[in-house]
Amino acid sequence: MGRVLDAECTPRSPDRQIAELSATQHGVFSRSQAHAAGLSKDAIRRRVESARWRRLDRDVFVLEGSPMTRFATMMAACLSLWPDALASHLSAASLWQLPGFLTTTPIEISADRARRRRNPPYKVHWTEPIPDHDRTFVNAIPVTSLSRTILDIAGAVAPELLEEAVDDALRRRLASVSRLHWQLEKAGRRRGVADLGALLDSRDLTRAVPESVLETKVARILRKAKLPGLVAQYNVVVAGHLIARVDFAFPAAKVAVEADGYRWHSGRAQWQQDLERRNALTNLGWRVIHVTWEDLKRPQAIVDQVEQALRAGLY
Repeated sequence: MGRVLDAECTPRSPDRQIAELSATQHGVFSRSQAHAAGLSKDAIRRRVESARWRRLDRDVFVLEGSPMTRFATMMAACLSLWPDALASHLSAASLWQLPGFLTTTPIEISADRARRRRNPPYKVHWTEPIPDHDRTFVNAIPVTSLSRTILDIAGAVAPELLEEAVDDALRRRLASVSRLHWQLEKAGRRRGVADLGALLDSRDLTRAVPESVLETKVARILRKAKLPGLVAQYNVVVAGHLIARVDFAFPAAKVAVEADGYRWHSGRAQWQQDLERRNALTNLGWRVIHVTWEDLKRPQAIVDQVEQALRAGLY
């Protein structure tokens, strides 16, 4: 076996290997990775003392000059308890880009409780080993699967935010109702299980998934108002021909509610199609109420408009 080298940055030298590796890990790397590249304990110390490397944690480093982005900080947190640690909870939700989860939330990771250490610089959830089927990567960062992430955040966020996260995951086809039910079945007794279970029970495998976060929010307002006859994702069909699909409908009164998320951004062709669709509904006697993000600030006004349209349509 060859001796451990403290080589300069020649082709495939230890420094070259670290440079290439760190480029795939947002600029950070661990002591064990440095050893695997062929660097001794003294070689690592010299690089830190000469400011070529900067120590982030006990056994985690970053190359001098590499920007410490949020991704880099998450990767460093995972490497600090490698190989079992991974981003989880709110950090995982932000990595998965679930709606409403800011990228400025404190870093959270999950790690095997058997490797517990005192005073880690990040929020750590010490757990039983997380199985492979609940582990994946997002932006090269180890992270809990989306279905596991939703289970983890269920006990930490408001029911409204949880609902939007579930709908977003289903809409993007990154999770399924059956998979989320499976997570619940093996979760046991823990915070958030009841809330998530109730949310999933309100859905079934055949229910259309809201097409946007705005649509989820509008649905919540209409459900809370308990307006009779509400149908989501309703197809208006005449003589066997589909005229339009509306976000929400009260078919008996011919009232439609559309969550209008600035669809004019889709381009002229989509704009023309929307106009033709709207005219077709009007010609059939439908009243269409458009709800925008701005309208969400006045939920009662939305309900009042719908109730007024329902009265006009039914009487």
